[in-house]
Amino acid sequence: MLAILNADTIAEDTASPIIFKSLKLSYRSADRKASLQLPGLSTDNVSLHLDNTRCYKHGLAMTLTLNCQPTEQFLELLDFYLELQPGLSRECRMMANGFQSWSRSEEMGANERIAPLSFPARPLLASYGDRNIYSSSGKRGRHHSWTYTYFRYPDNQTLLIGSLSENNGYTLFEYDYNGDRLLIRKDCAGASVLSGYQLLNLYIGWGELDLLFKEYFSLIGSTRKPAPKAAGWCSWYNYYTAVSEDIVRQNLSVLTESRLSINYFQIDDGWQKEIGDWLECNEKFPSGMQAVCEEIKTHQFRPGLWLAPLICVRSSEIFRNKPEWLLRNHRGKPIRAGFNPGWEGFFYALDFYAPGFQDYLRRVFNTLQSEWGYRMLKLDFLYAAALVPQGGRSRGQIMTEVIDFLDQQTRNSMVLGCGVPLGPAFGKMDYCRIGSDVGPYWKDYLKLINYPERVSTENSLASTIGRRHLDRNAFRNDPDVFILRYGIAGINENRLSNNQRYTLFFLNNLLGGLVFFSDDLDNLTAEQMQMMRRSFPIREIEMTGLDNDNGLHHLEFMVGEKAYLAIVNLTGSPRTVKMPGAFYYHPEYFILQPGSVLNLEPYQSVCFYRIEPGREAINLLGATGHIFPGAQIDDLVFAGDAAHLKLHDHASPETEIILGLPAGRKGCSVNGVFYPVFQKKGYNYITVPYRQEKR
Repeated sequence: MLAILNADTIAEDTASPIIFKSLKLSYRSADRKASLQLPGLSTDNVSLHLDNTRCYKHGLAMTLTLNCQPTEQFLELLDFYLELQPGLSRECRMMANGFQSWSRSEEMGANERIAPLSFPARPLLASYGDRNIYSSSGKRGRHHSWTYTYFRYPDNQTLLIGSLSENNGYTLFEYDYNGDRLLIRKDCAGASVLSGYQLLNLYIGWGELDLLFKEYFSLIGSTRKPAPKAAGWCSWYNYYTAVSEDIVRQNLSVLTESRLSINYFQIDDGWQKEIGDWLECNEKFPSGMQAVCEEIKTHQFRPGLWLAPLICVRSSEIFRNKPEWLLRNHRGKPIRAGFNPGWEGFFYALDFYAPGFQDYLRRVFNTLQSEWGYRMLKLDFLYAAALVPQGGRSRGQIMTEVIDFLDQQTRNSMVLGCGVPLGPAFGKMDYCRIGSDVGPYWKDYLKLINYPERVSTENSLASTIGRRHLDRNAFRNDPDVFILRYGIAGINENRLSNNQRYTLFFLNNLLGGLVFFSDDLDNLTAEQMQMMRRSFPIREIEMTGLDNDNGLHHLEFMVGEKAYLAIVNLTGSPRTVKMPGAFYYHPEYFILQPGSVLNLEPYQSVCFYRIEPGREAINLLGATGHIFPGAQIDDLVFAGDAAHLKLHDHASPETEIILGLPAGRKGCSVNGVFYPVFQKKGYNYITVPYRQEKR
């Protein structure tokens, strides 16, 4: 065994060295299968070169590169793995990053399991995930993760291992708690090697997780400028494929009247002639997509449009007239990319390398952007392009080349990626979906068949939390929409409870870089509309801590210089929380002292403002009117016995600012208006309403 890392390399308190135990490369040369493995690092046909370079930025970290070099002739790679013994404790939790956007992703422990997709469901659902690439054992304590993983100790120290490049193939991490065995695989099947081939390019770091992720992604780099946090409306989760020109006009009018500060208005699936035919719209848009785009712009929204450029259905012109563009298996049959009962059942993958197909895509993107004028494109079902290796390329290499092509074709637009393996998309999309579709329900029956990409709110939120580190590092996270409406039974009914819908609303606003909704505002109750307004202004946050106690999440974060604590109960049971050692404000509870006991209902979320010490001077106690109490305050300055207050232009009209006063004060002047003092729970305070602040 060769020790490639030891306690001095990573951190002085690492429990044991990370041991390089073995490796194996399988390949085909001259129609003969062969393999190379330790202890010999070369054969007559291929050699391996290990490059180990340390870098010292945040604590201690290193990169490890492993290359193979054919010594005589052409090789076709079949499989590769590197086996490590990381010396981890069973108390560590492993990040299990799912295969693509919709795949469930979360931290998992030694006693949990990733159950394999049930056999009867595989013909319909396997293509969506990794089932056709990797077979999960389903045993407890045996987890796998794509592109990156980390192991978090109870003290929050973390070992992060991530691929710095998926250009040659997807990277898979398999860990067995029972034998402390970590396999790092490269999905290199089908790759042709004529000269050098990079099998692995890894980042390995030990320390504080957020700092490690920043360094990891700084080494990956980006082809796009950082995108801002944005809000928007999307047609899908209310109208689905029934969206029409009339529905677009109706919602444009209502959204404009609401004066909500949203950026994007996105038309989703249902506008196109057929799935695969993107140069024409259907009869529900009689004015054409260019005219609709212009109308969106007149309402001061940025127009967005959905398409799935790498799939088609049987009724499409592409399927009927361009059979040579269909991706086919080794028997020459078209490859099914999935099953969607809302379309025509099975739909099919298109061959990115088929002669003429890339020219067609260039024409599509030119039409949608230059002729019609759309400036946000939601590109969906992208995984379909790389379902099988082909042309001497592995699946990951195909996906990388597809993403690079899409990146080049959309440089003048914002891109929202969806249904895409995340590694090849790092740094090449503005926004990207990081979880499954939400549903107007918490869980559904597909959980019973262990379908990781299932549509459900619970499934979506698991990844919203699990992949939070990707936001502003890899791209801006799209956690999918929140749903506030009640809806009509059998049409657009929302079966989420009040606590569930608020938790979805809150976590999407907290952790999302793109915050979308689909509700028709005319159908919201006054209370729901009030809740909607409490999300504005949209604020950037900085996470400072996260802890998960069996589904009870503690999230600490900052908005500017204001500190917050959110407690989120994602379980169906009541939970009791003892407040930590600080004073906290919430409009319902007023001031909670250290050690106070908080009782949470099932699925309930509560967000507290952490009060700065200041009982002997005027200070901010909190505010109503925003999901992060007080986050709508742009400026608050105290000068002697008075204060100057400025709220954001998009602050909710229900805002009230709560200021604490020293004992003995009769009141306080704010922006030239005097407010008398009140008392509650031993606190002297004044309440400053929104309308006074706006004068």
